[in-house]
Amino acid sequence: MSKNYEELYDYIKGLEIIDTHEHLPAFEKSRDPNADVLAEYLSHYFCRDLVSAGLPESEMPKLASCGIDITEKWRIVEPYWKMCRNTGYGQSLDFAARGIYGIERIDGDTIQALNEKFREGLSQQHFRKVLKELCRIKVSVLDIVPGYEETGFVPDGEYFIKTNRIDRLVLPKTHEDIMFLEERYGNKIRTFEDYLDACNAAMEFFASRSRILKCALAYERSLFFERTPWHEAETEFLSLFPSSYHDRIVEPCVRPVNAGIKFQNYLMHHILSIAEEKEMVLQIHTGIQEGNGSYLEYSNPALLNNLFLDYPGLKFDVFHISYPYQGKLGVMAKWLPNVWADMCWSHIVSPAAARNTLNEWLEMVPYNKILGFGGDYLFVDGVYGHLTIAQKNIALTLAGRVDSGLFEMDEAKLIAHALLCQNPAQVYGIE
Repeated sequence: MSKNYEELYDYIKGLEIIDTHEHLPAFEKSRDPNADVLAEYLSHYFCRDLVSAGLPESEMPKLASCGIDITEKWRIVEPYWKMCRNTGYGQSLDFAARGIYGIERIDGDTIQALNEKFREGLSQQHFRKVLKELCRIKVSVLDIVPGYEETGFVPDGEYFIKTNRIDRLVLPKTHEDIMFLEERYGNKIRTFEDYLDACNAAMEFFASRSRILKCALAYERSLFFERTPWHEAETEFLSLFPSSYHDRIVEPCVRPVNAGIKFQNYLMHHILSIAEEKEMVLQIHTGIQEGNGSYLEYSNPALLNNLFLDYPGLKFDVFHISYPYQGKLGVMAKWLPNVWADMCWSHIVSPAAARNTLNEWLEMVPYNKILGFGGDYLFVDGVYGHLTIAQKNIALTLAGRVDSGLFEMDEAKLIAHALLCQNPAQVYGIE
């Protein structure tokens, strides 16, 4: 590695950063005290690579179980692990084992020792060690899955600020979703106007807790939200309920409802108009979906073009470099003052693609429009592994530009600080 890389990497590791996106437990005490290292490490991401490589899905419950010996679990996963450790997800876990526990590589010779060290960490202040001491994360934006039933919940403020999901406002799936709105905000929902009033109350509550919203509807539907006339949305709303809806006590509240596309489209525009008025930020999932299969075309960021134009006063924090649509996101961030390109998740989806994208964007997009890191993990050790890859990616990219004479070292450091600290602070209003 060049001297410029070493200098930049050391500089970047010393920064106190802002993490744009996590799914971690809201409190450290929420971690499973009986977990082993494979139960936790295979709860997210890398398990999907293993399944893609051929691990039978039927084996996953065994790997999640805390009642099976760690060596037996390793026997199950080892053939597939060997084929996947090269991926960004695999690299992240090796970096975590090395940097947190001093285990050079996860394999059959080290799995027992790694598990013992992991188990010791369950009874200590592991969040502080990883997030504060090793990662130097000032704060992470926490997306509590599954959604807005948690709106009254406040995560550990030492580590997190929360985002508020709008998905179930736009796309209710069961009567329980609608009844929750009634109970939380005290609005009896009998008409379309009642539903909108309940959504208004939800947005008021969101704004009182956090100015950040989250939408992950690309897992469910296309991101194209066409403007829809009121009467068409109202008609679809009324069709959600049978004539017995108002006597719901006789019906299971989890009975599904089929929210029509025109209803969904109207609600998205309604919510975004409120968000714009309140000067909020919308984090929105684009690009690759987590798991083993979805409809990728749902998540093309170009489908959001009308929303970007219709709500110029709303900040759009567009996630995951929109991979594999990163060129389209770059165009949007170049064109539009209200669109930011977020590199969360991307450094482990494909480390090479993240480097190449950052290099391209630095010649295409004002650098204040790029957010450099979000771990996007369900478990804390993954955040360290991901951040290690991100730090190396950013240092490599900037060092290459210094080596080629495109940047001076001071400018490269200024940009690194912007990507990881200054830009997310300005987007989210963090001091």
